[in-house]
Amino acid sequence: MGQAGFWPTAPTDSARSELCMLPMSSVSRVLAKGFGTLGLLALTTLTPAYATETDEQIWLAQFSTFSVGNRWLVFTEAQARQTDGAERLSQIILRPAVGYQVSDTVSVYAGYAWVRTEPKGRVANTEHRAYQQLSLRLTGGPGKVTVASRTRLEQRFIVGRSDMGWRMRNLVRLDVPLGKGYSAIVSGEPFVNLDTTTWGQRAGFDQMRGFAGIGVPLARGIALEAGYAGQYVNRTGIPDRMNHIGSLSLNIRR
Repeated sequence: MGQAGFWPTAPTDSARSELCMLPMSSVSRVLAKGFGTLGLLALTTLTPAYATETDEQIWLAQFSTFSVGNRWLVFTEAQARQTDGAERLSQIILRPAVGYQVSDTVSVYAGYAWVRTEPKGRVANTEHRAYQQLSLRLTGGPGKVTVASRTRLEQRFIVGRSDMGWRMRNLVRLDVPLGKGYSAIVSGEPFVNLDTTTWGQRAGFDQMRGFAGIGVPLARGIALEAGYAGQYVNRTGIPDRMNHIGSLSLNIRR
């Protein structure tokens, strides 16, 4: 997703407060396909053409970052993901963190994620995930063309399994001001598994995500980001998967 949070210039990323999701109607399905036809020009050039399984999804998110004084930050995130033609709620993510703003362009975070996944036709699982993060503003700043990166190291624990999986992910994001607070956003994020586990993680390339969308200001420190996200998932023993996602997030920075 095109996440606005976790950038070092200001309190970013967002709190996933309570999300109570009802099954998506056919309107949501059309929305997912509509965003898909926007295309993600970005991801189609980044992923192989041999993915034989596809899905349309809706990802809803809320990110909040609050400055609590002396350069300390508190981050909260909540996500609800509708899959299987955007008709079924299959995943909820809650991801808080504590951060420290080292400088105007650098911030670090340590956090925890709770991930509940209910895949269709398979056993549901709960994941506990610790993570550490480095956020950098590489160029630009408020009101300018900006390039930023977010590198995250995750330690993944599945309830009922004994071993831990390590994963690295690195998001690079481009923001281009369009005037009156609006912005065009493009991002890409590869995921790499650092080890193999008994519960299914395999060392090597895991997935690639891309996002293209628009940032819309709502009020001071509050913005919506809407667009198309593409997720290419590398799988072992079964066809790889390409998910076409309508992405909508509310971002609060205080």
